[in-house]
Amino acid sequence: KLHRSSAGAPTLLSLLLSIYRSHQKMMIIITTAAIAFTLFSLFFIYACAIADPDTSNVGRFCTKELPSFLYQQLEKTVGKKVLSRLNTLKDRAFQLVYLTVVLGSWSIMFCYGYEEIEKSNYISTYHQYSGYFVFLMCMSSFHYACNTPPGSVTTRSMPLFDHYDYDDVLYKKQTCPTLKIRKIARSKYDRFTRRHVPRFDHFCGWINQAVGEQNYRWFLLFLTVHVVMCFYGSWAVFRVLYGEVMEKDLLNASFFNAITGAEVQADSWIVFHYLFLRHTQLCSVFILMSVMTVVLCLFLCFHLYITSKNMTTNEFFKWKSVRRWHKKEKQKYEQSLQYREVADKKTNNIESKNSTGVPGELSDVDVGCIGPRGELLQHSTSSEVMDPGQLPTNIYECVLASV
Repeated sequence: KLHRSSAGAPTLLSLLLSIYRSHQKMMIIITTAAIAFTLFSLFFIYACAIADPDTSNVGRFCTKELPSFLYQQLEKTVGKKVLSRLNTLKDRAFQLVYLTVVLGSWSIMFCYGYEEIEKSNYISTYHQYSGYFVFLMCMSSFHYACNTPPGSVTTRSMPLFDHYDYDDVLYKKQTCPTLKIRKIARSKYDRFTRRHVPRFDHFCGWINQAVGEQNYRWFLLFLTVHVVMCFYGSWAVFRVLYGEVMEKDLLNASFFNAITGAEVQADSWIVFHYLFLRHTQLCSVFILMSVMTVVLCLFLCFHLYITSKNMTTNEFFKWKSVRRWHKKEKQKYEQSLQYREVADKKTNNIESKNSTGVPGELSDVDVGCIGPRGELLQHSTSSEVMDPGQLPTNIYECVLASV
């Protein structure tokens, strides 16, 4: 049983110390879990998005060997028919996760957050009404992003989308092996939506839609709205929690445990623990929205960057693969010069084994939000060392003039 201290600290603060001391093991577990989750997230980002599968054992294992092994084991366990049905359900899995998280968070705000906003003196009550507008924008952008098609290249619609030249590096004049139509420049066949998408960017599982020429603006709007929503929600919940800390002067409160008789001065950790136990739902939403604000903001900045360069996600990663190849071949060539083992033949950005300066084939693998789902450049099996020449030029990229 806890009482007020002689300094007149509130009973809730006295209750805090009892909970804090009785849950020390739980807090150690929570802290350890948080550190482990952070380390796992950093490892996941490195292995799946940063590491080069061609040179990194970690990247190759996490992006190729492990997924292939797990898929084979799952196929052996449940069979091909069940696995086919699971794949159908998987197509909507990200949308279900999105709706669960977003609608669940908004439900917490409507049920608990708005009540606290009305009580708080540190945030205006008009945010209760602006929240409904943000929620409407969130759901509307999601609806349009999911249901606006990216465009479809067919024999009839080809003149509408055929307004880019072939660069003979990423795009050559050839026939789509699936639809048997001419592959126009910057297009790609998407196996998820089963259409040839003009100016293909990537396939987004969160909206279960390919992103291309006719819906890229809606995808950017969807992304921008969610960055604003997460930032706005984080700020609103922070003001509510900050107001309670200031109004009750929690950082300067002192209290004692009636069992041990020990007097304790509140610190930031104890105050956070108190707020988390008193407002578990709001604190959970605050942490989630704060993390997502950073993640989505970085993702939005990436898309604004490639948009300013007139590039797509598909082209960004393909050119990254080409530059990586060129750097490796240049290093091999320069090393071979020292031992005079270089072949007399040379390649350049036009005349080469495949007329692109890239002795291999750029494959049309699936491209998701964080990059390609496989190896983009199928390397040549030739052991002959040749000068790769100059790096091929991206004719679609916009070079921003320096001010």
